[in-house]
Amino acid sequence: MRIKINFTRNTENIDIQNQSMVNSYIHTCLGRNNKYHDSMSNYCISNLQGGKYSNGVLNFENGGYIIVSSIDAEFINTLIIGVLNNPNFIGGMRFSGIDHIEERFHNGWNYFATLSPFIIKERTKNGYEFLTLNDNEFEVKLKQYLINKLTKFDETLDLSDFDIKVPNHPSHKVKKIMVKNVINHANQCHVSVHTNYEVAKLLYEIGLGQSTGSGFGVIYKTENRRLYR
Repeated sequence: MRIKINFTRNTENIDIQNQSMVNSYIHTCLGRNNKYHDSMSNYCISNLQGGKYSNGVLNFENGGYIIVSSIDAEFINTLIIGVLNNPNFIGGMRFSGIDHIEERFHNGWNYFATLSPFIIKERTKNGYEFLTLNDNEFEVKLKQYLINKLTKFDETLDLSDFDIKVPNHPSHKVKKIMVKNVINHANQCHVSVHTNYEVAKLLYEIGLGQSTGSGFGVIYKTENRRLYR
């Protein structure tokens, strides 16, 4: 299930590093001490979309939006009720409506792109490092990470033909995104996934990588880019 939460244009400047404020708003809508906070996310939430960047700030002349996907209808309904009860967003923006988005999946290759870039942290002796597009064996490591993630959600999934490719594309980049004074190295890219319908749909709804409930890892079918403008 996927929804698009729309907001009016801003009346105050919005800093480009606004993810912490977006996350705070989402958890306000879900309710204080909600059961979703700090738990394994069966949902993904995008960063704030629709703005134009200039001189260190973002402006949303035509309004902005956040994409939310989940396999949990209760989560979506709880969030919708919370948004209705908390219409005031950041930068003077206000809730203006909700659209439902439907995309189709099939057996074989499904072609995705990141709406909000994804992060993966690899454990090291000294803590962790971010896996990025610039690393050797990026595809191999990404594939193994996703197989592990999907298996944790449902160990009965058929992943026998699961494969992933990250084709060369001029739009690919590693973006630095700050959340609570932590700089995250996030991957903005296209991803081709070979699998069955069920797995493709699940991956779409729970997102790529980690921190999918905090503005990272929302993907969409490349043929449906028009739905996100």
